[in-house]
Amino acid sequence: MKKLIIIIIVLGALGGGYYKLSTTRLNFSFARGESVTVSRGDLTIPITATGPIGPLSRHQIKSEASGEVIEINFQPGDLIRKGDLLIRLNKDDEQRSVDRANSDVKRAKAAYDSAGIKVERLKTVGLKLAGLKIEQIQPRVDHAKFNFEKIDALFAEDRSSKDELERVRASYRELSASLEAAKAERDDTKVAIDVAHQDVLLAEAVYEQAETTLADAEERLAETDIHCPVNGMVVALDTQVGEVIQGGKTTFTGGTVLAVVADTSKLYVRAEVDEADIGAVCDLAQEGARPGHAASFNGDVPFAVATPVKIRVESFHDEEFTGAIERIHPEPNSSVSSVVTYQVDILLTSDNRDKLLAGMQADVEFTAQSVENVVLVPHEAIHRNDFDELGVYIPVKGDTADKSKKRFVKCRFGLDNGMWAEVMEGLDDGAEVYTKLPAMTGQGDDD
Repeated sequence: MKKLIIIIIVLGALGGGYYKLSTTRLNFSFARGESVTVSRGDLTIPITATGPIGPLSRHQIKSEASGEVIEINFQPGDLIRKGDLLIRLNKDDEQRSVDRANSDVKRAKAAYDSAGIKVERLKTVGLKLAGLKIEQIQPRVDHAKFNFEKIDALFAEDRSSKDELERVRASYRELSASLEAAKAERDDTKVAIDVAHQDVLLAEAVYEQAETTLADAEERLAETDIHCPVNGMVVALDTQVGEVIQGGKTTFTGGTVLAVVADTSKLYVRAEVDEADIGAVCDLAQEGARPGHAASFNGDVPFAVATPVKIRVESFHDEEFTGAIERIHPEPNSSVSSVVTYQVDILLTSDNRDKLLAGMQADVEFTAQSVENVVLVPHEAIHRNDFDELGVYIPVKGDTADKSKKRFVKCRFGLDNGMWAEVMEGLDDGAEVYTKLPAMTGQGDDD
């Protein structure tokens, strides 16, 4: 009896289930698929790149002077103007150098003056005395020669003695030798004048060098007050009060870097653009920014000709910054693993650019191609049929109970950014397309 009751219950359950299934229509979502309605919109194909943000220029502040740092008036992050006193050094060491250089100048000046006086003395006194001496001896030589010739003639006629002839001969020879000595002394004076001229030139060079050394020492003394050469921001400070630094004149490295000031009047993104995209970026840039043309921007950016560039940084991921291409460098910047990139300088132009700091890594987006008010279809709705034709599947409308029935529509597509594609032919806005095809339910599809 108990077994009979169990059999009756099982048969009743099976019968009820069969009745329920026979009267209930399957309605699974995977069988229906997913679809969207096509609409119009704008589509942009960007070129992307990355690069650091940097200032117009960075200036390493060094000092020609040596000494102890006794005063620092600005810290990193402070704005500074051209001519502001940034750092002051103790002047004692450089003042002593100036004093020594002054003494050297005075000594060199005295030597130079002395050499000049010597030249003038040789020219006016020495040379004149040599000439007068010759003038004194020359008449005596002439008279001695006359006497010698006269006595020699008388001796030939036996009218003069041998002794008298030798006496006048010796007198003539002695006076002639004195004349030659006087002439040699005059020539020596001329040589001495030439040597003295060279001494003047040498003394003059020493004097000029001493003056140059003095000027350098005075400049280094002035450099103990280190002023900023540009308007900008102090981005680094590499010294502290009490530190003794070496000046640029005494080291091979050109001196100690005390601070770095960045000219923040302009900020740039130095973007690295792939060689495959650099041609399109050149087309976007105004003529002056391309290689082989004159400098692009002098003053404000001419927005009428500058194509805006979108810029984002991680620190302000909810904000967008804009810039303009200022310069495209003609030489590739790097080649790693056969990847060649070109540096493109993008001048930041948006009003919120003051938020950005040097060194931030920026993502750059160039607008290479764009279309407006075109029919757009999701990328996942695009398929190929059995004839390798591109198109979309649309639901078949009608009274059929099989809502999974679909039809292939061949399309011609335009721009495609990987998410949306431009439909140039085959679909109008408002059409419904499958983004996920329905499952087969037993009836054939109209392909």
